[in-house]
Amino acid sequence: MAVVIDIGSLRQSVTLWSPSAPVADGDGGFVPQTYTPLDPPSWRCAIGPAAASTDEHHFADTVIAQASYVLTGRYHAGIGVGMRTVWTDRGGVVHTANVIGVVDPEGAGVQTVVLVAEVVDAPAPVTSDSWIQEGWTT
Repeated sequence: MAVVIDIGSLRQSVTLWSPSAPVADGDGGFVPQTYTPLDPPSWRCAIGPAAASTDEHHFADTVIAQASYVLTGRYHAGIGVGMRTVWTDRGGVVHTANVIGVVDPEGAGVQTVVLVAEVVDAPAPVTSDSWIQEGWTT
């Protein structure tokens, strides 16, 4: 069976962020994780709620109990588990979600299906070139 993409359904633009490597803070912990935009940083896709049947079809080993979505778009080799996605829905609400599963149906390099879990009250990703500590005032 061939992988077919309905390009008219790719209405959303998602910004993709890649996490930086953990950096020790010198006190036994780590500094807050920073993110860098993926190359290319935006990805056109269709976004829909994740259903049990969708999860079982594409992501058989994944069980989640929180708001989750399935993003489906053209093939993007750079998307991986642990990345962060940010998009604004038609109502103007900004969603931030972590990637918890990525599939290339049939291994054809035509389509990428991504399972994400929404992060509640997530701050916007901080780029790695931001050196000012959050909350710092002069």
